[in-house]
Amino acid sequence: MKINRRFFNYLLGCSSLAFFLPKSSIADNYTGPVNWAGVSFLLPFNQIETLMPITKAASELKSDINRASYFNSYLNKSLREKPISDLNLKLEGFAENAKLALTYGFSSEFDFGTFKDNEENKTAYLMYSFGHSLLYNVYDRVIVSSVPVRAISTNLISFEEEKKYPDMKSELMKRAFYNSSNPQSTMVEQFRKMLEKQSFKKKEWSSSIPRVIEVIFPEERNLLFKNFGLTKEKFLEFLGQATTFAFGYKLETPILPYMMNSALTSATISRFDFATKLYNKIDLELPKARFEIKIYHDGWDFAEESYQENAKSLLKVNLGMGMQIVIFDTFEKKVVYDQYFFAEKIYIENKNKVMRSDAASVCELTEATLERAFMSIKNKNYRKKIIEGDTLQTKYSSAIFQLDTDQPKQVSEQSELILNELPKVDDF
Repeated sequence: MKINRRFFNYLLGCSSLAFFLPKSSIADNYTGPVNWAGVSFLLPFNQIETLMPITKAASELKSDINRASYFNSYLNKSLREKPISDLNLKLEGFAENAKLALTYGFSSEFDFGTFKDNEENKTAYLMYSFGHSLLYNVYDRVIVSSVPVRAISTNLISFEEEKKYPDMKSELMKRAFYNSSNPQSTMVEQFRKMLEKQSFKKKEWSSSIPRVIEVIFPEERNLLFKNFGLTKEKFLEFLGQATTFAFGYKLETPILPYMMNSALTSATISRFDFATKLYNKIDLELPKARFEIKIYHDGWDFAEESYQENAKSLLKVNLGMGMQIVIFDTFEKKVVYDQYFFAEKIYIENKNKVMRSDAASVCELTEATLERAFMSIKNKNYRKKIIEGDTLQTKYSSAIFQLDTDQPKQVSEQSELILNELPKVDDF
């Protein structure tokens, strides 16, 4: 499906009609049609090229199904072949009486570089892509529900295959959107999975909506970003996006999109119109969050030593970090969750760092820690496990994650309070 200009202009202009609607029409449970607005960017259009160059290039690649973009086509195909139960989603054209619209919006990308292995004649690529499934009211332009989506693109590509593509990274991002050889790990399937955690019933969120409002890194440890692979600003953006995804994914709850500027009260959607070759935009109001999430990252430390006497090219690397998670209840005006987590990973690395990215290692361990932290809120059995220390062992690495506390009862009380007050899909 190719969304025409008339449809998008309709979505932009519908706010003027809200004045003429009776209040009851937007206060009751909504059972009407939802217009599919396709794929977009959660950025002003003049920032897309700078902040998401790989995603932008990949998103403009044409589909082998129709004349639309590749990702749009396969999202449409998935939604058409596997319709969402109890949802009247308008994939073809638009319903003029629809009060809600749904879009998938890219929010950020992270490129951890390339690493050449001349012995294997291959190049390693690692990229992250974050986005949101956004449901919004087309009349008052308010976000109704939002769930985060993440895709990880890890590839080992032969030098020969690289020669076939003028832009290998965009090609790999395209494969992360959708590919038939590994569909379950693609963005299309992740989008479908997270849709199950989204509500389509009411105009507004329940009052317990969460939002990551601040990510903090100690100034005295800024030297860690020298030769790191990511700037401090980019790492903080990753931390905000990863926290948002981990919270929504592990707690199975909607959550507002992360904004680097927490003072912003609106989000911008930009969508490319293939007819005009221009970006259309719409500004959506962000509802006030009840739960404000703050992350205090303490930084990290690497320690290295020779792996074995007879394996002089290999190093044993020890990576450690810690972070504090604080959740503030804006209704009660008090902190309702405050816990500290640390993680340590030991792994084997090539001494010349040919296949090593410090930024990737730190970001992966950060994300793994966040997911386990929020899983401890959701699952009381896992809560006990991580307080004691959750260990993970593979052939080439080991890791431990721990909630640092001597007050397990307090941890449980705080966790249950958050869990009981979070918005549930059926509560809308």
